[in-house]
Amino acid sequence: MRSTAPSSFLFGMCGLVAVVLSTGCGPKKPAEDASSESPAAPPPGAPGESTDDTKWDGSSTTTTPKPTTTAGTGVTQAPGRRHNEPDKDSVEIEMKRGARAVKEHCGETKDDAGKASGPWGKTKVSVVLGRNGRVKGVTVPAPFDGTPVGKCIVNSFANGMFMPWNGPDATIDWDIEVVQPAPPPAPEKPEKPKK
Repeated sequence: MRSTAPSSFLFGMCGLVAVVLSTGCGPKKPAEDASSESPAAPPPGAPGESTDDTKWDGSSTTTTPKPTTTAGTGVTQAPGRRHNEPDKDSVEIEMKRGARAVKEHCGETKDDAGKASGPWGKTKVSVVLGRNGRVKGVTVPAPFDGTPVGKCIVNSFANGMFMPWNGPDATIDWDIEVVQPAPPPAPEKPEKPKK
């Protein structure tokens, strides 16, 4: 008499493999019906789709751009930033930084004799912003031009950096103030010892 145990074991294993293969790794997604409630997304560039690659053929309408996030950095770009003119926020930050440096330090600038000789007061500085995001030139008016104070003003604005743009260079006039330093305190006279 033959034993049926090994053949029934093989038969059971084959049945188990058949069940696993027929079900795969889980239930399959049902086929989408053309009359389903959620239509498929239109292909890129299809009419009605908003993309940043707008073609300007004169017949298109403009849409308000949405804020976008730069991939991998988490930096959100502001909508409506124009790339053909300087970014007002970054330019304003650098101009205020330069004006603050002038107000705090340039009034104390000393000449060849070692004295703070001025001139002091309010004036305008003219800064040429290069489209590459760097300052190209700084001009100070008379009586500051050519003086140690004027050189200090130029140096305060010369290293400014801001967002680059695609348009031409720009010139910004900015109000500054050169503050006259307080006179040094008079040396104290030593007291005479009392007899």
